[in-house]
Amino acid sequence: MRPWLSNWSVAVTAGVLTAAGAVSGLGRHRIPLEADLASAAGMVLAIGFSPVAPLPVLAVVTVTAVVYEALGWGSPVLTFAMIAALYHLALRHSRRFAWTAAALAGGCWWAATAIDAPSQLWSLPSLSSFAWAGLAVAFGDSVRNRRAYVAEVEDRARRAEQSREDEVRHRVAEERLRIARELHDVVAHHMAVINVQAGAAVYALSRQPEAAEPPLNHIRRASGVVLKELAAIVGLLRQPGDTEAEHQPQPGLDRLPELLETFTASGARITFEQVGDVRPLPASGNLAAYRITQEALTNARKHGDGGTVSVRVTFERDRLVIEVSNGVPEKVVPGAGGFGLIGMRERAAAAGGTIGTAKTGQGPFIVRAELPAPWQHEE
Repeated sequence: MRPWLSNWSVAVTAGVLTAAGAVSGLGRHRIPLEADLASAAGMVLAIGFSPVAPLPVLAVVTVTAVVYEALGWGSPVLTFAMIAALYHLALRHSRRFAWTAAALAGGCWWAATAIDAPSQLWSLPSLSSFAWAGLAVAFGDSVRNRRAYVAEVEDRARRAEQSREDEVRHRVAEERLRIARELHDVVAHHMAVINVQAGAAVYALSRQPEAAEPPLNHIRRASGVVLKELAAIVGLLRQPGDTEAEHQPQPGLDRLPELLETFTASGARITFEQVGDVRPLPASGNLAAYRITQEALTNARKHGDGGTVSVRVTFERDRLVIEVSNGVPEKVVPGAGGFGLIGMRERAAAAGGTIGTAKTGQGPFIVRAELPAPWQHEE
C-alpha cells in the first residue's frame, strides 16, 4: 500500500471511531458534541496532511489545543494530532529543529492548562503534553535514522556492484589488448617473411622457375604457422571455460633458435650470442623475451639496411638483457614507423622490465630490453 493511502486510512479510521464515540455519549461531558466532532474532523485532517506539511499542521493543532484548554474542553483527540505532526516533523527536519518544535508545542499546551485549572499546572496530566511530544519526536528520529542507515547500506551495495562491473570491464579491456598484441606479434613477423619470400619467388619464376620452389615452401610453412597460432589465440575467446593446461604453451626463449631459423630462411643474416648461465624465467618474462626479440627482428627486417642483424642474450645476476642491433639505411622512408616499439615497451613493463633504444652517428640502431630474471632456489 502506498504511504499516503495508508496514512489517510489510519486518519479516517481514527476519526470515525472518535465521532462514533462522541455521538453514542461516550464523549466527555464538559465538551459540546459539536466541538467534539470538530476535534475529530481536525484530527483526520491533521494526520492526513502531516506528512506533507508537518510544521503548519503542528502550529494549527497547538493553537486549537490552547483554545480548547482555555474553554475547558480538554480533548485527547488533539493529542493524537500533535503526535502525528511531531512524528512527521522529526522525519523531515533536523533533530534540533524537531526537539525545539516539540518543546514549544508541549510548553504552549502545558501553559494553557493554567487558564482552566491553575492548581493542576504541575500535575502529571498537565505535564503529559511534554511526554507525548518527546515520545513522538524520539520515535520519528529513530525511524529517520533507520531509513538513512538502510539507504547508506543500499548505496554502498550499489557502489560495490558498480566497482565490480568496472573491474570486469577493465579486465576485459586488458585481455583484448593482450590478444591484440599477440596477433600483432604473430602476424607481423610471419607476414614479413611471407612478403620477402613472395618477392623472391616472383623474381625466380621470371628467370629460374626451378629456383622458386624453396621460397614457395617457406611461404607455405610461414602461413601454416600463422594459421596455427591464430587458431590458438582465437581459441581462447571461443572456449572461455577451458583451463590453462588445455591450451598450447606460450613461446619462450627455448624457441628462440626456431625463431632465428625462420628469419634466416627468409634471407636475413643473423648473428646470435648467448652469455651467462641459462636459467628458467618467470612465465610473463619468458613470453615477453620471446615476443620482444621477435618484434625487434621484424622491425630490423622491415626498416633496416638489409645487413647483418646481431642478437645478444645475456643472463646477468638478477636480470636478462636482450640486445638486437641492425644497420640503418641512409634514406629513411617517412611514415615507415609503426607500433612495434610501443608494443615492446608495454610487454616489458607488464613483465616488470624496461625497453631502451639507441642510435648514435653512423652506428647501428640498438634495441635493449632488460627483464627480471631472479635465481630460483630449490627449497
